Amino acid sequence: MSIFPSFNESLDLKEENKNKGKKEILFDFKTKKIVIVDGKTKEASEIEQVRQWIELLILTQTGKYRVYDDTGFGMTDLYNLRGHSIFSTPFGVMELEREIKEKIQAKKEVKEVIDIKSTNGFNSLNIEVTVILKSGETLTSEVSI
Repeated sequence: MSIFPSFNESLDLKEENKNKGKKEILFDFKTKKIVIVDGKTKEASEIEQVRQWIELLILTQTGKYRVYDDTGFGMTDLYNLRGHSIFSTPFGVMELEREIKEKIQAKKEVKEVIDIKSTNGFNSLNIEVTVILKSGETLTSEVSI
């Protein structure tokens, strides 16, 4: 017998928190700032978390940041071929779309990648990705590079 009381509630709380999922702060990639509402950081919903993840994936170059070493996170073809006119050729577009689709489908919340559209601007590349989540919701994310 111990002088300290023992509680069994901690196991219930751990299971309850496990079912809730991860909490992430909402980040606006256009303004490059964390979203703050009424002086508090706003938490991202499941759809916003996946959208943030897709945008970060496309904007990250593989091997550039040490935090992503040995994870395979980021894009290789997009940044290795930047500056070349390969994204205006069918092969370049197909290779880019293949890499994006392959990396996004590896995320556990994503059921299927429906569509990937890329448009070449004069000095930019716009990528629009449409995804179906396992929860059944459809998500469209657009990234400009």
